Amino acid sequence: MKQLLPSFLCLSAALCLHAEPPEMQTVRINTMTAQMKYDENEFTVRPGQPVEVVFQNGDDLPHNLVFCKPGTNVVELSMKQMEQPELALKRNWLPEDDRILYHTKMLNPKEREVIRFTAPDRPGNYPFVCTFPGHAMTMNGEMKVIPEGEGLKDLKFKMYLGDWKQLPDFSKLTEVHREGVIADNLIQVKLDDYKNQFGVVYTGKIYAPRTGSYRFFLTSDDGARILIDGKKVVEYDGIHPAGSVKSAGVKLDHGEHEFRLEYFQAGGGIEIYAAWKGTDFDITPLSTWRPKGWKEGDAKKKPDTLGMPIAVTSEPVIYRNFIAGAGNRGIAVGYPGGINIAWSAESMNLALVWRGAFMDAARHWNSRGGGYQAPLGYDVLRPTGEVTPAFAVPDGSSGPSWPTWNKEKRYDGYIWKGYTLDAKRAPTFRYEWNGVAVEDTFAASGTGTGPEATLTRTIKLKGNIPAGALFRLANGKVQTSGSDFLVEGPKFALEGNTFNNQFLVSAKGASVSGENLVVPATSEIVVTYTWPK
Repeated sequence: MKQLLPSFLCLSAALCLHAEPPEMQTVRINTMTAQMKYDENEFTVRPGQPVEVVFQNGDDLPHNLVFCKPGTNVVELSMKQMEQPELALKRNWLPEDDRILYHTKMLNPKEREVIRFTAPDRPGNYPFVCTFPGHAMTMNGEMKVIPEGEGLKDLKFKMYLGDWKQLPDFSKLTEVHREGVIADNLIQVKLDDYKNQFGVVYTGKIYAPRTGSYRFFLTSDDGARILIDGKKVVEYDGIHPAGSVKSAGVKLDHGEHEFRLEYFQAGGGIEIYAAWKGTDFDITPLSTWRPKGWKEGDAKKKPDTLGMPIAVTSEPVIYRNFIAGAGNRGIAVGYPGGINIAWSAESMNLALVWRGAFMDAARHWNSRGGGYQAPLGYDVLRPTGEVTPAFAVPDGSSGPSWPTWNKEKRYDGYIWKGYTLDAKRAPTFRYEWNGVAVEDTFAASGTGTGPEATLTRTIKLKGNIPAGALFRLANGKVQTSGSDFLVEGPKFALEGNTFNNQFLVSAKGASVSGENLVVPATSEIVVTYTWPK
């Protein structure tokens, strides 16, 4: 067992004794076209915090933004100026009232203004409103001035090594790899050089300033749970990226309570976010890492594109929709164990392979369901680059060429025949290529987080195969690696995430032709894809 008492954590604690002034918070408020509404009707700031409000009038009518003292009836304030409309017009519809604290000018359509102020020291709800005649009934909201609560005390950790798919029973683990004190009392994961296959238990004290209801918040990559006084409050178990923040409430008596957070890391990203909130204080982070939009005001704007991850359990799961990187007719398949593919019914070819979590359906199941959804996992591969057909016949030049993707028409010679499911509900994709019947089947072995994760692809052809036809296995810089080929495909980005696109390919009879790895088209082709160790 090793003891970890790093000096940098002690320094961090010393620095925390000198409270730094709160950083400026920028809030963006837009008007919604033809709806007589702000797109943000609530946001939160700290007492005494510098605030920058960026106000954009995207509507076709004039609007302003007026902040008032707590308890102000903003509709009455706006309507009262109509008792003297000539004077109100001269003031450009800004009431002369000492309850007004801050305001923009009246913006014409498409104008923008930035105002800066220091939030009041007094906690409370400060209403804001548009005071143009007739707008106040629907164009209003609140700036909540709320302090943060206390953080954790006496935070310690114990680190264990292991390969898990779910949170283990840490009480049964006896071999502690490393333990120590976290001097700044913020949960963090950079406690060792290990990047995969470990677990951590954090313990400390948390103080409830009064008896009442409290809410705890959690997201993680991979699984985690929070326990208070030995009872589970909120959990986000399993292998997954840090998705939408989970939360749950609990009643606590006034005084000190035992805090415990259990976490495990399988592979890929490493992140933990924990926080809590009480009646008298706002969301207070208990961890060093905070996900984008963790603040309450940002949470009100949670996009409709997140929050509905599709779980893959004992059998394959199929998701047909617009998938980023797989075209307009993408078919994603999640296999048990955490290996996934996206197959394109446009190009009749494998488009993507990835590990970990499968897909988030929120983009397509909320609102109008538009747009392309990227894979939810990590280590995404694109074996043959852009969406292109798998087969080609050399034209006699220096190397084989593949048709480029023409979005205006389908590929010549290809006819989509759908897919069938076997007894385990794994799909076989079927199509015709120049009169040849093609079946494309996949099987996953190992686990997505393990070093032996493998995808095996079997292509069967029936009919008169054109002479000299080739099947493209991969595209990129190809070099031999034992009995396999190491491919460094072009880097690519999906939904803002960039992937290195490096993988190993194995197939009998494969050869390199320029930046293509190809194999002769025969009645059966077996290909394996793995990730470099």
